[in-house]
Amino acid sequence: MIMMAILMVGLVAVVGLVTDGGMVFTQRRDLQNVADAAAAAGASQINEGAYRASAGETIVLDENAAYDAAARYLDAEDDLDYSVIVTANRVDVAVTRQATTGFLRVLGIDGVDIDASATAEPRYGIESAGP
Repeated sequence: MIMMAILMVGLVAVVGLVTDGGMVFTQRRDLQNVADAAAAAGASQINEGAYRASAGETIVLDENAAYDAAARYLDAEDDLDYSVIVTANRVDVAVTRQATTGFLRVLGIDGVDIDASATAEPRYGIESAGP
């Protein structure tokens, strides 16, 4: 009976770790999607004046508009710390958040810090005529 009680505690602990691991992994994947989308939103803000002046040869970002687009996207998310760095040729986004846990709360672990990052570059038109 004592052995069964000890094994049951171990079994519940393993099930809890597996369940919480899956939850944290899912939340990390969702956070990566947020970072990717924010970087893409920023990278879509090209400097139209430079693009038109170069007859479509030069593609650079409108840095202020790119930052604003990425930040607006990230501001719509809850409980998110982020950093957006914009240069003329790329947008870098780094995000962090506290992932919630279920079973690990019994052990006093309410959450786990997760982070993600993404980089996007401006593109416009068709780069090559491939098959």
